[in-house]
Parts: sequence; C-alpha cells; structure tokens
Amino acid sequence: MVEALGAQVRYPVWRGVQAVAGLWLPADTLSAQQRSERLLRWWAPGCRAWRFERGAARGDLLRFEAERMLHCERIDATPLRRIGAHGLHAGPLTEREREQLEPADVRLVVGGRSLALGFGEGEALDLSLAIDLDDYALHDSFACDRALPKLREDKLAGKRVRELLDGRIAPPSEERQRFLRALGLDGDADAAGRPGVGERALALRDRAAAWLLRRFPGWGVDEGGHGNAGASGTRAGGIAARAPARPPQRWRAALARMAAASGAARLIGLRQGAYLRRLMEQFDRGDLLEALRHALPIDGDGTDSLGQSFGVPMRRGDLSLSAQRGVGASIGAGDDVRELLRRSYRSAFESLDRQGKVDEAVFVLAELLNARQEALDYLLKHGRVAQAAELALGWDMPADAIIRLLLLAGDRERAVLVARRDNAFAAAVAMLEAGSAAEHALTLRREWGRALAAQGRWLEAVDAVWPDVDPASDSREQAGRWLQAAETGGAELSARALVQRACLLPDTVEHYAARIEALADVDGPAGAREALGQALAACRANNPALARIAARTLPALAADRAGDANALERAQLDQILRLAADPWLAADVPNWAAPPVAPNAPLWDRREPLSIRIDEPAGLQAPLDMAALGEGRWLAAFGEAGVAVYDAGGRCLRRYAVPAHRLVLGDSGEVALALAKRESVWRIARLDLTQHGIDDLGAMPLQFFADRFDGIAWSVATAQRIVALDAGPADAGARPLDVLWSVGDLGGQIVQARFLRHDELFLVAGRGATAIWHYRTAPQRALVSREPVQLDAGGTLLDPHGAASDPRVEVGVSGRVRFSFHMQGRECAVELEPAEPGDCDAEAIPLARGFLVLLRGAQRLRACLIRRGSGASARCVTQVDWPWARLLRVREQDDRLVLFDDEGRAVAIGIESSQVRRVRLQ
Repeated sequence: MVEALGAQVRYPVWRGVQAVAGLWLPADTLSAQQRSERLLRWWAPGCRAWRFERGAARGDLLRFEAERMLHCERIDATPLRRIGAHGLHAGPLTEREREQLEPADVRLVVGGRSLALGFGEGEALDLSLAIDLDDYALHDSFACDRALPKLREDKLAGKRVRELLDGRIAPPSEERQRFLRALGLDGDADAAGRPGVGERALALRDRAAAWLLRRFPGWGVDEGGHGNAGASGTRAGGIAARAPARPPQRWRAALARMAAASGAARLIGLRQGAYLRRLMEQFDRGDLLEALRHALPIDGDGTDSLGQSFGVPMRRGDLSLSAQRGVGASIGAGDDVRELLRRSYRSAFESLDRQGKVDEAVFVLAELLNARQEALDYLLKHGRVAQAAELALGWDMPADAIIRLLLLAGDRERAVLVARRDNAFAAAVAMLEAGSAAEHALTLRREWGRALAAQGRWLEAVDAVWPDVDPASDSREQAGRWLQAAETGGAELSARALVQRACLLPDTVEHYAARIEALADVDGPAGAREALGQALAACRANNPALARIAARTLPALAADRAGDANALERAQLDQILRLAADPWLAADVPNWAAPPVAPNAPLWDRREPLSIRIDEPAGLQAPLDMAALGEGRWLAAFGEAGVAVYDAGGRCLRRYAVPAHRLVLGDSGEVALALAKRESVWRIARLDLTQHGIDDLGAMPLQFFADRFDGIAWSVATAQRIVALDAGPADAGARPLDVLWSVGDLGGQIVQARFLRHDELFLVAGRGATAIWHYRTAPQRALVSREPVQLDAGGTLLDPHGAASDPRVEVGVSGRVRFSFHMQGRECAVELEPAEPGDCDAEAIPLARGFLVLLRGAQRLRACLIRRGSGASARCVTQVDWPWARLLRVREQDDRLVLFDDEGRAVAIGIESSQVRRVRLQ
C-alpha cells in the first residue's frame, strides 16, 4: 500500500557509513539479470531475497542475516536500515514522520512518498537458480594427497657426448666395457664377463671380497658416504645435484693387501701389464681409433679413483664421453707409465685436430686426459656452444661457466635455473661483463633483480638492474617500483631507501622533505635514524640531495650517539660530515669524541649465564607459531584465524586472512610462508610483508620442512625424497612450488630431518643399514657425507659437525638435574637447578651450537641454553624463567633465538649481542 506523509520526506536516502540491514534494487533502472548478479554479489549464508512485481514499487530486496557497516554512497543499490519496530527504511525519518507511520516490513521513499511493503507481497527467490552451470565442464575431484608436483625431466643433467655427436664416434670394445665394469665405472661385473686373470686369483678375490663385506658391512658403501649419492638419485629432480668427491674404498685396500700376501697380486699385475703393452703398440703403429677404444683415462683432479683394481681393461664399444664425472678403480701404473700415456694421448689429440676430427679430439681431451675445461674451450673454438653447455652441466663445472655457456647457446631458462640453484647471479654477471657478452649480462641482470625482489631484498634488486640503461628495457622503471616498495616497508628499510633514492634519483628527493624532517627530529625513533646514518656513511656517491640529507640529520645522529642511542663510530660521523659539505655545519661541530660502545657479549660465548625472568601474565592471543622481525616487530600464526604482525608493544599492526599453523620466515624478513595442515597435506601461501600481498601456492604432502628459506628456494622432505622448491611469487609463466633440485632413491625412508643455516641432515632408514645424509647448501648445494649409524634407544642426534651425541637429561633424588652428552668420545656434563624445588620433567632440544634444556615444574618452568663444547667449555650460557605454560617452543633465526609459549608470551635473544626483547600479544 502507499501512505502519503502530507509533506515530502526530508531525508530520502542514507548517507555515509551506516549499519546496513538490507538492499533494494529497483526494476525501473536495473534489468532482472542485473538485479540477480548484484544479489549474488552481496549474498552470504543467512541472507534472504524477494522479488516484487506489483504496485508502485517493483524490484528485488535482499535482507542480510546481520547488519553490515557499509559506505552508503559506494553501494550499487539502495541501502536499508532497521529503525526500531518500523522495519527496514530506505532513509532516516524525523520523529514527526515516524509518528505518522504504521509498522511495516520495508519502507521505501519514491517521489517524496513513503511506500510500505510486506515480505508476503513478494516472491521468495532461490538465488542458486540464478547461477548458470550449463557452460561448466564437470571433472573428477582432485586428490590433494597426490598434490606433490611431478618432478620434471631433468633439464640440467646434461647429455652424453655420443648423443650430441649423432653416433659418429665408434663404440668402445666389449673387452674394455668388461674391464670398466670390473673397475666399478659401470656397475659390478657379472660372472660370465669377468676378465681372465687365472681361476685361482678370481676365486681368491671373490671369496675375500665376500668375507670382507660380511665382516665389515659398512665397507659395502662408500666410506664417508661420498660415493653413490650423485648417481643414486640426484638426477631425478628438476635440477641436477652436484656430484660430491668419492674417497677410495677401504675394502679395496684390504683386498689388495690380501692379494699381495697370497701371491695373487703378481698374476693381476702381469695381466694388466700385458694390456698396457698392447695399448702402447697400437699408438706406435698409428692405429689411433683402435688405440682410443682401449685407452685408459689418466690425470683428473685426484678424486676419481676408488682404489686398486683387480681386473684388466676391456675394449670400448664406442668413443662416447660420459656426461657425468666418472669414478672407478685404478690399475696403479707408475709415474713413468702415466707420463708415456699422457704424451701418447696429447699426440693423438694434435693429430686428430689437424685432420679436422673434432669429435675424436674432444674425446681425447675430456675422457682420456680429463682436461674438461680445455675440451669446452676447444668446442667453443669450433662453434659448438650447445654441446659445450650440455657437457658443462653433466660435468658439474663451476656455475658461472655453465651459465655463460647456456646463455651463449640461447638457453636462457636453464641458465636462470642454474643461477637460482647455486645463487650464482653475481659471479656469472661479472664473468659475462668481463668478456664480450654484455647483452647476455644485461639479460641475467634483469633475472637477478627479479630473484632479489622475490626474496624481499628490494634495495639490492634496485642495485642489480640499475646498470641496465637499454632504452628498450623497462629495468629502470621496474627499479623505481621496487624502490617504492622498500619505502612502504618498515621505518629502517624506508630510511635506507631514502638514501638510495638520493643516490640514484636525486631530482625526486625534494618530494620527501617531510620524511627528512621527521628523521632529523631528535625526539623521533633512533632506530630508523641509525639505519639512515649507516647508509649515508657507506654511500660512495656525492650530490646535493645526499648533502642535504646528511646536513639535516647529522645533529640528531650525533645527539643519539652521545646518548648511546646508536652505535655509529666516529669515522662514520666524519664521513657524514664530509658528505654534507656544509662549511657552517663543519665550523659548529665540536671536536667530538664518541663515547665507547659497550662491548657485545655473544650469546654462546658468555662466561656468566644471562638471566631472564618472564613474569608477564598470559597474553590475549594464543599463537601456534611465532617469529621475530626487524624493528621490534613480531609475526604470529593463529591457525584458521590467520597471520598477524605485531609491534614491540604487542599491538596488532596488520592481519593476513590466510590459515596458518606453521611459519617459514624468509632470510630478508620481508617475506614468509604460511602453512596450514589439511589432513595429509599442507596448504601453502606466500606472504609479502612489505607490499602485503598473498599468493596461494597450493597444497603438498610434506613430512619435514625447513622453517626458513632465502625467499625462493625452500627445502622440504617427503618419505623418500629431498626437494628444494621454488617458493617465489607466482609470476607470469612460473609454476607455484616448482622443483629446483631434488634427490631421490635414497635407499630407505627419511625418518628424521634437521635444517640449519648452511647444513641439512637426514636420517635415512633402509632395509640393511641406516645412514645420515649430510648436505651443504652454501656456496653450492652438494652432498658432504653419508655416514652409516647404529640406532639406539635414545635416538640419533643429527649434528652437522658429528661432534656431539647421546644427549641425556637425568633428574636426581635431590631435585638437581644433570645434562650430559658425548663430545669427541668424552662425556660432558652440566649441573642445572630447576626453577622451583620438587619434582620436574626435563627435555633436551638440539640447537645449532648447543642445546635447549627445558625443566618443567609445578608452577614455573626454566629454559637453559647449554653451549656445546668439551670439558669446561660446555656450560650454561642463558637461563630463562618462565610462567608455567603447556607448550614452550624455540625458533633459531640468523641473528636471534626466539622462545615463545602458547599463551602469547615471547622473548628474542640476540646471538651476537645477547640483547633481549620480549613481547606479550594483546
């Protein structure tokens, strides 16, 4: 019905931010399809909708389940508010207007007249019918437990030279193949293919080897674990792992001694000597191709022999070159024999080179003389860049050399993958710029900048691409965007960005006058000003913009230094004064003498334990994981409630609406990964803490994972595979969680893992033996060792130095606690005192340089940091008394150690300074 108010309604619509209870979509301005689209846009569970087709008011109405605070001018519909018992109203009413109205469900204002509507007059809408599904294809649901990215074909494994040369090299002889298998180059020789050195010698060798392997099962693998790692699985992933060195096998030395004692060594030596004589005769006759099919490799880097051989060589079937580093046994030829072979091989190379037989000549250099770099240079000389690149990949040449060859061959994708794998951008760019490949250097610079920006290292990314002055490139424009991103970061990052802007874009500094004045205010935060002073002192440029900043902020920097609010040295203050180039300022500056800086006390070197007592009550938030950020900030995960950044006072600065049960912090502190457990998989999201972006990277089943990453490469482990994932932003053309590097076929299940700054250790339990695989991640990711271990009831301690083992915590009858471990075969013990008398539970957690021992009493708990060392050097360096909490966790970061509980309390201890900062989340 329609009711006239006798006068026009004074306020026909709502304005500003209001508590909106519903929306009206008029039919006279919107079609039915448009109304349906907007209803769907605003709909949420609990909402109801009606369509009115009769009377003066025609349109659709949506009623919210609960009121929403909305800006009325920005809504693409007429907002409705609830006024007491008068229902939903399209505009505010005066007291007199409300007195003249009868209660109604909805009241609209049209032409100054109030129109009353009842929900019963409209047709209830089912908005699900408005969704058209006809053009959508139906697919089977995706099983998340199979979400691990399939490892790509190995792009960086290299190729065999025979493939590259299209079979133009003749195959090696079968006799030589049998010999190589006997040496261990191509696997174990079968019984039918064993070289004949006399039945007695063979029987003795087989029986002795079998007895040695039964008596010493650890000798069945390469001592120290260096052997089979490169061949057993490092080629399975997206990027090949670098092959480690392989030491001599101990069983070969033992068997050689037994052969010498039994007289079998003489038979073996005679047979091998006859083979070498035939080889030299072939070279003397000039039968080069046949000689090369029998020739043995010499020289190398000294790490390519597994020990004494007990067979004779066999004829090659072809002259193919191995695309990997060959490792095998040696026949023990003397220096004079080796020199004779070397001269013969060099003469053969020169002859083949004169004849234009490039393939055969390369074979001699690479396979026989082991002159791999010379072989690559020889291929480049003859224009075979692609072949050289493939061989460099397979031979594990230095990363900068591989990158250069790949770029010269036009393979930019794999060049970037190698640079990411080995973090070799800087070395490769320097090599390319020093040569005649400036264009390729600029290409790699741009990729370098993108990689640094993905790691949250914004200012370094600007420096990386700034030399690119190509007018057709957008590098300078991209650098400007990265610089702006840094300026929106924290106060210290923003201060350093201001100095970089003054260096690179001095004409734009005039727009930052307010920022300079804020930094020059002595009452402002000293941390940002110190970051500015450090950047100014390290600046090598000189222009009016930098002089203005230096002159304006130097008095405040000097005041901070006098008050011990920064650690600038006098030389740095003098450098800032010179940069200011202000004679009046220089005349006013006294002959200052900076007060001495209190010496830092490194945490793990403390003689007296640092005592910390936490008495704060429980916080208002209960984090599942926490990390310390720069400038006193904290990052916390709250499960399904998302992730939040807190300031030093525990106040929330920003929230990220992404579920997170665990956090993986980037080394720059500007990026992080949020991991949410979903049954058998982890959901992974990437957080940009500077620009506040969220990238959903997908889901993956993970058994172990590192709690830090460099901003791109992230180390994880599944049951039988070690993987380095690309956790960078999902740029155009990039796949989320792409595989950068992987190791598979470990010979067992990974049952324990430990990720440190530059070391990764994995306990692999196989059928016959259990081993610790130790990988070093810097400067290049490579296997360090694979040590067999014996498991005990106390478990195995994954220690990168192999120094500490068997940690034990024993609580005595008197209540005192004895913590002990073994160091270099000796027991080291430290006596600890619980936080309160009485019974306590004790637990030891291994850290990079020591242990964290938790002593849990009835009312309080105590956390003790124990330094790892032998004798008296093993001691307690920090003691933290904590209110009782159900869970206390520790996170090791590059510059600090973070302890936090499940009640919102946390403390961070500086590794180099022992500085303590604490927080209680509000």
